[in-house]
Amino acid sequence: MNAHSLRQVIDPALRISGFVSATTVAALAILVVTDIVIRNLELASWPWLNELTEYLLTISTFFGAPWILSRNGHVNVDVLLRMVRRSTVTVLTHVSNAIGLAVSAVMAWLALTALLDAQSTGALIFKNIIFPEWYMMVPILSCFTLCGLEFLTRLLPRGTDA
Repeated sequence: MNAHSLRQVIDPALRISGFVSATTVAALAILVVTDIVIRNLELASWPWLNELTEYLLTISTFFGAPWILSRNGHVNVDVLLRMVRRSTVTVLTHVSNAIGLAVSAVMAWLALTALLDAQSTGALIFKNIIFPEWYMMVPILSCFTLCGLEFLTRLLPRGTDA
């Protein structure tokens, strides 16, 4: 497998991930403005709304991270890279991608085990909104799986399939 074939597989998932993130940010903006207006006009009190915005922020962050990474929109400290030879830049870039892959793999594994544990025990998030705990593990698992695959595409040889 080369980077091109893997890219063809993960690009649709990355686009969906970015869309989910953008949609949740838009929903967050609408809900916060609506809440402010409703509270200031003393029309209603929605105690569950703050909790919902916390969940939407989590969803938007974890679904947005892989999309941002795939577009090189993440924070990049390149001061060192400007001071060394091109061959050293290539080595450092490969090392950082390998570290990113390793960290993503560990985090995806931990998210998967937490998800399966929460699912098997029937654990609930029990606040104003009550739902299975494993639901909130899905964005985390998705994030680190997609980030790991993105780092992997950067490590695989480039090329196109004939």
